[in-house]
Amino acid sequence: MSCVERKGGIVWALPPAKASDEEIDGVLADLVHELGRGRPYVLVFDLTLATIPNAAQRRKLAAHMHEHEARIRSRVRGVGVVVSSAPMRGAITAIFWMAAPPIPHRVFQSRSLAVEWASSLC
Repeated sequence: MSCVERKGGIVWALPPAKASDEEIDGVLADLVHELGRGRPYVLVFDLTLATIPNAAQRRKLAAHMHEHEARIRSRVRGVGVVVSSAPMRGAITAIFWMAAPPIPHRVFQSRSLAVEWASSLC
């Protein structure tokens, strides 16, 4: 089952609560598929139920952003991250330090705020 779904101009990524390395690989593969569709979108990660990714997973996420930077720039209008816990916000900040998205990006405490922002970019 995919953890990535498109709803109009917004692509939602909802990783499992405690994602294994294989599940992270699956989410990244789904995101590569979305990039290949050629239609612009805003990407929103809903991490409200997720745990902090381990160091290897953070490196994978950073490598994904580096590897696909050109297509991300051309197809993704922005990336939002929904996260409610302070430690998780710290992990997201660390990922963005390693590989800042080459597009507008914001962290939100609720889905509704993320939807409002994402809709303004669609």
